[in-house]
Amino acid sequence: MSNILTNRFMSATLARFDAKRQEALATIELYLTRPVGVGEHPDIVGEIAGAVARLAEADEAIGAINRYFVGPEAAEEPSND
Repeated sequence: MSNILTNRFMSATLARFDAKRQEALATIELYLTRPVGVGEHPDIVGEIAGAVARLAEADEAIGAINRYFVGPEAAEEPSND
């Protein structure tokens, strides 16, 4: 695969996880600042916990992509320790 294509795929993947992160942050902010707007959800703590889990998953994925495919370590060959 060409470098340009690889970069586009990685960019698209990062954008996908960033969108998930932004959505989770918006959801948490909504529940914390405007709980009356989400009156259909009786389990607000559960909803916030779910959003925090999605946020953590997105952050972890973004970190992994940056560590293994974008950052300086990505250029290094993996060791066989």
